[in-house]
Amino acid sequence: MDHFQYQNGELHAEAVPVREIAEHVGTPFYCYSTETLEHHYRVFAEAVQGLDATICYAVKANSNIAVIATLARLGAGADVVSSGEMKRALVAGVAASNIVFSGVGKTAEEMVQALKAGVLQINVESLPELEMLSGVASSLGIDANVAIRVNPDVDALTHEKISTGKSQNKFGVDWADVPGAYARAAELSGIRAVGVAVHIGSQILDLEPFREAYGLVAGLVADLRSGGHAIEHLDLGGGLGIPYDGEQAPSPKDYGDMVQSVIGDLECRVFFEPGRLIAGNAGILVTRVIRVKEGSSRSFV
Repeated sequence: MDHFQYQNGELHAEAVPVREIAEHVGTPFYCYSTETLEHHYRVFAEAVQGLDATICYAVKANSNIAVIATLARLGAGADVVSSGEMKRALVAGVAASNIVFSGVGKTAEEMVQALKAGVLQINVESLPELEMLSGVASSLGIDANVAIRVNPDVDALTHEKISTGKSQNKFGVDWADVPGAYARAAELSGIRAVGVAVHIGSQILDLEPFREAYGLVAGLVADLRSGGHAIEHLDLGGGLGIPYDGEQAPSPKDYGDMVQSVIGDLECRVFFEPGRLIAGNAGILVTRVIRVKEGSSRSFV
């Protein structure tokens, strides 16, 4: 659903003619629909309301501060992958206590900034990153709340360039190495391993890869707890697709029901990181025609 519609042959953004906006601000410009952003957020929130859920908008989907602020006013947190995205989220009104810091390329300085800001959780992607974070947190006298991102080797059935949960992908700790990673986390100073994170890809149009990955993670949480690890958080990432060119995408309601059936009895605080699902069709780029160039075989606008 979106709020860009033609009325009497003229494109409107919500109830405003796009032509009038162009006359006021000039072109080119991006126009975002508050109603579309709010609608998608509320639909997703309703779909997961049976869980102890925190929705952290994936800022990488659209880092416009006004977009983030619109969602923050509805109670959204933020999933960020850089200190720049974190700063945008904070400026937009997202509380640091609702920010999850993800990403495979965190620098030591970004870790310092995240810890000083008091982010809710840092998702760690590898043992070397875990060791670095331990050193940074210890130097600051801070215990970092950490979720280790695991790689379940599940095919998301999406485009290979946005698949992130296969063993050949760069993301997360290999499944066989996960127990050792949590054992090491328990030994390190400045580290409080409170959660498990998983994200298998983007633009996923089939619920079965989610179901498979989440089922594996549910078993992992049980095993970790039996081994003495206090797992309180479960970060299920994002990735639920949206329809392009007539594609059929699962509804947030069907997704939420599936999540509830697979991990609902774990008594974890659950984090979701939707991005495209919320912002994918919430904006348009508006330009104007300057001239038409007639070529020998075709014309160019």
